[in-house]
Amino acid sequence: MKKTIIVVAFIMLLVVVMGVLYQQQVENYQKAELVFLVDHAAQLIEEKGEIAFPELRSSSWVNNDSYVFVWRLDGIRVVYPPDATGEGKNMTDLVDSHGKPIGKLFIQTATNGSGWVEYMWPKPGEKTPSLKVTYIKKAQYENQSYLVGSGVYI
Repeated sequence: MKKTIIVVAFIMLLVVVMGVLYQQQVENYQKAELVFLVDHAAQLIEEKGEIAFPELRSSSWVNNDSYVFVWRLDGIRVVYPPDATGEGKNMTDLVDSHGKPIGKLFIQTATNGSGWVEYMWPKPGEKTPSLKVTYIKKAQYENQSYLVGSGVYI
């Protein structure tokens, strides 16, 4: 009886560990996809400037709830595929569900070159915030600097 309990406990522990490892693998894959997508979008902007914006608004740059967005470094959103009416707005004071200043963090991250910002944000159609990570990269075209980003819910 005692051996059975130990074996069952070991199997349960093994299942939990495997689940955690699988989740980490999925997160790493999702993050790698975002880096590739954002790097590609930034390269496109660096080659074409604002001429690239219509292409970045197209569905080929949208994947489930992830999409590429672009701001100028002064905080003005210039590409926002989910809602074009949100373009032209100053996003500097954007905060997450817990008051974290993600607008300023996005700008700071781009100013430093590139990086990740974690925050709490509701998934589309939901009210409860979920953990979201966004990869941000700076793109430069002529005398204009842009922040290019895309995020995924964890």
